[in-house]
Amino acid sequence: MSAFVDDTAMQLVDLICLPHAGGHALLYRRWAQALPFGARVRAQDLPGHGALRALPPHTAWPDLTDALATCVLAQLDANVPYAVMGHSMGALTGIELIREIERRTGRQPVWFGVSACVAPSRRAREEHWLTCTRDAMIERLRKLGGTPEALLEDREFVDFMLPVLRADFHLCGTYPVQARGEPLACPIDVFIGDGDSATANRDDVNAWSHETRHRCTVHRFAGGHFFIEEKLDAVLAIVASTLVEVRTQQPELWTH
Repeated sequence: MSAFVDDTAMQLVDLICLPHAGGHALLYRRWAQALPFGARVRAQDLPGHGALRALPPHTAWPDLTDALATCVLAQLDANVPYAVMGHSMGALTGIELIREIERRTGRQPVWFGVSACVAPSRRAREEHWLTCTRDAMIERLRKLGGTPEALLEDREFVDFMLPVLRADFHLCGTYPVQARGEPLACPIDVFIGDGDSATANRDDVNAWSHETRHRCTVHRFAGGHFFIEEKLDAVLAIVASTLVEVRTQQPELWTH
C-alpha cells in the first residue's frame, strides 16, 4: 500500500537511491511498493557492492562520481524529473552525483533527501581507513550498529567485506570539504536518528541548510544509525508527501 494516499497527484519522477558504506541497493527494497504511483525507485549499487561486487571498489571521489553518473544517466529519461535519496555515505555520494549530472546535462534534482549524515562542510578528516586493523573496523561497525554481532565475530565475513569497507570509509574520511559547489536549487530533507552518535552534533546536521537556496528541514526519529529501516513507514510518508508538494508548489523544478 502507498505511504501517501493521493497517488493521482504524483507526476512521474525517478528517485535515485544510494546506500551506506558497505551497503547495497537492497536497503531500498521496500521503497518501490510504498511510494506513490509514478515514483520510479532506481536504487544503485556502487562498484564492489551488491550486484557489482565483481568490480573493484573506488577509493577516489572523482572516479566514483564519474562511474556512478555514467550509470545513472543511462537510466534516466531527459523528460522525466529526478530526485536523490542517500543514507549515510549515500548522502555524500548523492550530492557529488547531483553536481556531476548538472555539469554534464545542466539538470538538478527536484528534491534531495539525506539520512544519517552530517553536512559536507562539517566532515572530519580521517585518512587511516585503507590501512586500519580489522579490529578497528569491527569496532567502528559495532559503534554504528546495524551489523549483527554474530557477523562481526565471523572472521570470514569480516575479511570478505574488509576491502569494500576500507574503500568506503576512506571516501567518507577524505571527502573534499573545501571543494564545495554552488548551493542547490531544490529542497533538502534531512533524516536523523536521535540515538546516532555520528549525527549527535545538531550544528553539524543543521549545516545541510548551506547546501541549498531552498528550504532545508530536519526530521528526527527514535533510533540509531540505521533508524531508516526501523522507521521506514514514517520516512516514506515524508518522502512521498514532499515529492507531491514540490510538484504543487515548485512546478518550475519539474521542467527542463
